[in-house]
Amino acid sequence: MRFWIGVLTSIWLVAAAGAAPAGTFTFTIATANLSDNTSQAYEDAGIRILQALKPDVLAIQEFNYKGGNTQDLVRRLFGPSYYFAREKGGARLPNGIISRFPITAFGQWEDPYVGNRSFAWATIQIPGPKPLHVVSVHLVQNRAERRIPEARHLLGLIRKQFPAGDYVALCGDFNIAGRNALALAELTKWFDDTHHPADQEGNPNTNSTRNRPYDFVLPNPALAPYHVATVLNKQRFPHGMVFDSRLWNPLPPPVEWDDSANNLQHLPVMKTFRVPVR
Repeated sequence: MRFWIGVLTSIWLVAAAGAAPAGTFTFTIATANLSDNTSQAYEDAGIRILQALKPDVLAIQEFNYKGGNTQDLVRRLFGPSYYFAREKGGARLPNGIISRFPITAFGQWEDPYVGNRSFAWATIQIPGPKPLHVVSVHLVQNRAERRIPEARHLLGLIRKQFPAGDYVALCGDFNIAGRNALALAELTKWFDDTHHPADQEGNPNTNSTRNRPYDFVLPNPALAPYHVATVLNKQRFPHGMVFDSRLWNPLPPPVEWDDSANNLQHLPVMKTFRVPVR
């Protein structure tokens, strides 16, 4: 498989689960297309936002970095304890997955509807009896009629690859204008969109002008029942969080107030799940 996987250290640091009930494990999954609009690489504003969120698992799009290689970016984002996988093959806008937990398998599928990126996936060893499979995608832009067969094709690949009883999360930039999009209807034939993440004002939209829900974290039927509220800096988001730095006071460090407006096209989305460990 043409794919790059990296491990920054052999030490596995387990995130604190807070006040989770005994016999459960709580973790966060985020998706982010926070590359700079000009360079299409991760720069200071997007990096600061992800450092503040510090998700346990991140599906990342446009996984480029001008300040070094991929390992340098992951180390700068989250330190030396995270694992990562990034698609290979010369894609201009590669997808990938970054994880606090070990990545035990990885791969990519060709997207026949887009020429500069593939669908990336990784299997992650989270605590408990089931693995977590995360798929990071960036659906076609501007051509809504092409997103429908693209979504149908993607769902077929996922259903074929992963056991239905495992935990699966489909994450990424769907480039859709609204939740009535036919491409989303294809994906939610199996994935769950019951919980719509939002910011402090209840806005679920994630593009730069805050009028389209581009970005998604969708659990499969095995994972969806374990959704719980997302909490950051003592603020609680029952359905998951859309992060806009301009709405925070105080700001979670090291974010600066205008980071979300600093030449970014998207806002990140994060959801939280609490799964049984036995």
